[in-house]
Amino acid sequence: MTKGFYAQLSFNNLKKNRKIYIPYILTCIITITMFYMIHSLSVNQSIAAMHGGKTIQSTLNFGTVIVGIFAVIFLFYTNSFVIKRRKKEFGLYNVLGMEKRHLGIVLIFETLYIALTSIIPGLSFGVILDKLMYLIIARILHADYGATFFLSWQSMLITLVLFAVIFVCIYLFSFIRVQVSQPIELLKSENAGEKEPKTRHIMAGIGAVCLATGYACAVFTKDAVSALALFFIAVILVILGTYFLFIAGSIALLKLLKKNKKYYYKTNHFTSVSGMTYRMKQNSVGLASICILFTMLLVTISTTTSFMLGRNDMIAQKYPYDFTVQASVAQTADNSLIEDIRTLFDKNNLDIKEEAVCRYLTISANQNGNEFSLRKEHADKPLILIVLTADTYNSITGQNKTLGGNEIIINEDNFEYGYNTVEFLDTEYTVKEKVASFVKGGFELNGIPNVISGLWLCVIVSDDTVLNTIYDRYRSELKEEANSIQLSYGADVKADKQTQITFFDTLNEMLREKNYNARALSRSAQADEYMSIYGGLFFIGVYLGLLFLMATILIIYYKQISEGYEDKKRFEIMQKVGMSYAEVKRSINSQILIVFFLPLIMAGIHVAFAFPMINSIMGLLALVNTKLFALCTLGCFALFSVVYVVVYLLTAKVYYRIVKNG
Repeated sequence: MTKGFYAQLSFNNLKKNRKIYIPYILTCIITITMFYMIHSLSVNQSIAAMHGGKTIQSTLNFGTVIVGIFAVIFLFYTNSFVIKRRKKEFGLYNVLGMEKRHLGIVLIFETLYIALTSIIPGLSFGVILDKLMYLIIARILHADYGATFFLSWQSMLITLVLFAVIFVCIYLFSFIRVQVSQPIELLKSENAGEKEPKTRHIMAGIGAVCLATGYACAVFTKDAVSALALFFIAVILVILGTYFLFIAGSIALLKLLKKNKKYYYKTNHFTSVSGMTYRMKQNSVGLASICILFTMLLVTISTTTSFMLGRNDMIAQKYPYDFTVQASVAQTADNSLIEDIRTLFDKNNLDIKEEAVCRYLTISANQNGNEFSLRKEHADKPLILIVLTADTYNSITGQNKTLGGNEIIINEDNFEYGYNTVEFLDTEYTVKEKVASFVKGGFELNGIPNVISGLWLCVIVSDDTVLNTIYDRYRSELKEEANSIQLSYGADVKADKQTQITFFDTLNEMLREKNYNARALSRSAQADEYMSIYGGLFFIGVYLGLLFLMATILIIYYKQISEGYEDKKRFEIMQKVGMSYAEVKRSINSQILIVFFLPLIMAGIHVAFAFPMINSIMGLLALVNTKLFALCTLGCFALFSVVYVVVYLLTAKVYYRIVKNG
């Protein structure tokens, strides 16, 4: 063969199959661009120097790993579509005398062309857009932009090596698929899936069980800590259930409809059910992948958007006052710390607008009915008793509750306590009243739940005497293992942000000098740090969301192309057996619409069932605004449903062009 024959043949092959290769190459370019940018940002020292920059770079490092894994899986997946469409072409070359080693040479050149036309533009766009991404992050962190142009040779090298390895592996995978196939198999590959699919009852049953179990975990897990532990198990179960039900469950359902003679033997039902049976066999994996990707897209964007929009509420909840000091104190009457703080405020000309003092004791306990005993060993789900006085309760709520010596008030904010008495440390207490959340921000006002997870029960006792008695008995039982009584002092002041940050350093210095066993918190000092966390999550969420969206669009595109070639033959057969053009088109259109929107519907169902679990987990991260999360979820679903429909309308044009003209 003449010199350059294989190179020219490979180029002509790519040109001839440009309908499938142009989207594939564009996907490679975008993936390379996004990987370079996120890796470059993760090593950009200008970002690290920003306030909160190290936090956002940690998030970017995590995103780099996700994008890298995504690139490997997705490029292999999309390449499998391409090779499937070209099997007949390779079989024809084989029959005409080209040996498989020659096909291997053709594949080498094709892979090389694709790699060069992907990596070079991908890196170029990455370098150009990297500065834009840097400016976006700087804006998120409210930092100075700077004019330095950053070019990461390390990121370029890692990107080049990673995608070179991916393309080599794709070549080997494609070559092996062609190598192990017989010429006649390659020629008939397009018709290989035309046998009626078998009903896999066991797989369908397993899929239903996996999906139901995953849904049950999401809906019935009320405890936030348990929700976090079960989340990934639930995700895996839902993914498995989705694939199994799309692959086997859809076929089983269609077979049941086929057995119903009254339903099946009607013109519109007969063609639709028969067509759907073959369509689901050939496209079930792709449809399940679209469903999972769309679900991931919705969850990622809705959660990170909720964090970003609700960040001020979250900061205000975690830091309800401008300044909060938390300390361990020997006696509840010890007011020296509070007096020193107030003196320091006066000394620095800071007027106190509002303040609150909360003294409380947290005890890890076992519950048996209305009896509580001390928990002396570690447990996964401890019940925490929070004990505070009526004076503290009244000062926080503005109420005027009075209690007798053995009377208590129970707060049922965390779980319902169904008894009228409490027995604890050899004493029985009478429940005078049960109340719901009683502080304007819950206990978050004074920082208590920041160190509490799982189930907790708040008990309000009459006065310091009762609290001290409980503490002394608790201390005598557990000795050094016992918790100290905690004091939480919060104050709002009349001062701007910078003045508060400066005073925060002064406050910490005073606590160190006087050896107080205390820590200070400042809303202003922590706001930028939290902004970097939530801003980083939002940036990564949008970044990954765009990747998932790109993957969804490409799978839809290739699915439409595949179905176009398959339905072209169905069009011809159905018209030959006597159906009119309008009947054929109506039948196939109904099938396409059902198949196309099934992943969208299933993704919506997945998100709806996952909502309670995700909402509980987000509560652990201080986002308790369920309404905001619900609105973000519904908004994202509506927005991306519109995008989904637009993608369908655009790809449908390609489909109909193939069906009519080939």
